[in-house]
Amino acid sequence: MSLVSDRRGFDLGRGFYFLWCGESLAVIGTALMEFALGVWVYTHTGSAVAFANVVLAATLPAVLFLPLAGGLADRISHRVIIVCCDVSLAVLLLGVMALLWFERLEPLHLYIFNCLASIVSAFRKPAYQAAVSTIVAPDKFTRASGLISISKNASALVAPLLAGAIMAKAGLVTILAVDLVTFCSGTLLVIKAFSHVRPLAAHPDAMAKGTVFGGALGNVAAALKFFVAERLMAGLLVYTMMRSALLALATLMMTPLLLSTLGSQVLGMAYTWAALGGLAGAGLLISMGNPRRLMAMVAVADLLLAGCVVALGMVSQAVAYFALAFVAITMASVADASVNALWMRRIPAGSRASVFALISMLTIAATSLAVIVGGFLVDHWFQPALMPGGLYADSIGRWLGTGPGRGVGMLFVVAGALFALLPLGVLLYGPMRRLDEAPTPMAVARMVDGPQVDPL
Repeated sequence: MSLVSDRRGFDLGRGFYFLWCGESLAVIGTALMEFALGVWVYTHTGSAVAFANVVLAATLPAVLFLPLAGGLADRISHRVIIVCCDVSLAVLLLGVMALLWFERLEPLHLYIFNCLASIVSAFRKPAYQAAVSTIVAPDKFTRASGLISISKNASALVAPLLAGAIMAKAGLVTILAVDLVTFCSGTLLVIKAFSHVRPLAAHPDAMAKGTVFGGALGNVAAALKFFVAERLMAGLLVYTMMRSALLALATLMMTPLLLSTLGSQVLGMAYTWAALGGLAGAGLLISMGNPRRLMAMVAVADLLLAGCVVALGMVSQAVAYFALAFVAITMASVADASVNALWMRRIPAGSRASVFALISMLTIAATSLAVIVGGFLVDHWFQPALMPGGLYADSIGRWLGTGPGRGVGMLFVVAGALFALLPLGVLLYGPMRRLDEAPTPMAVARMVDGPQVDPL
């Protein structure tokens, strides 16, 4: 079923704000849950491998199911998908709470729970992204992306502190109870959000696709054809994958970098400043309204981000880490929201969820590969070479220093320098730099075929 906003002029409106608040509660609940479950597993097993398996179980299933999820979201009401996913997560939480209450909970149960929750989230994410891109007017995409970024960064700032405090005083079962309340409240807000949009006739292409699963597979193929036909968008896909991989690598590797030199307290403060930077970047983008030359702004922000990553690998003072983390994530937040706005503007209405799902799948895969390769390089090459007497101790070691943590520092320098080539290429290549100024596929279709209805 297709839906469009009933707000005149397609402004952000009540529908978006209710949807955003519901998603914000879901994001906070998920962050609380992931932190608490990881702590519980590590506390009860003392195994870093077991902790890593919890993260892996919450990631890999999404890669397998995202293409199908995107196709289904282009065929089925987004409201139905989001509400069903929220209810499913609530049922899974009740199952974990029951096992915990009767003292039957084991790490294996949490692996299964994270696997199932990852599958559910894979179906929810593209439906939410497509719903936002349809409810919100194109000239408001940047502001909407900024608000979504605020939710993401606020949860990163608040969730670990809140979860740690609750775990210390009331235990895991209370965390899960709070999660249950947030998911249920978020579901009610989503239902309220869709009460502010009205149904219209389905898109003709969607009606012609036959069965739901047949249409889903067809939409996956359509997503691939979109990138084959739109070379600049294929370039943006590669750019999105690379920048997400660098950001994840820098964020995760910050832990061994600071723990090996300055300790856990400095690490916690660095992450706090990074989250504050994320909020600052999102706020800056919202205040700009609808900026022109969005792709050029992304490239400049990412160039500054790459410079901060290189500098993070070279400094050794806590204050410098805090300042660089703040600036880096401020720039990353601006670029993230801007890239998301570009995707919402450029993806054809009939394949939004499918394309979003394909982007998420490839981004997760690229991020996982970058983290694996980065860890391997640090352990087997960079760190041994930068120990006293190592291969690079008398050359690169004079600039980066030698000893614990310097291998991660070298990884930051290499990764940041290589990534800087991408935004420089964008700034130098005119068509890519002016990507947001070119006619959208939807506009071209309207000029050729006349007005079309945007499916929600």
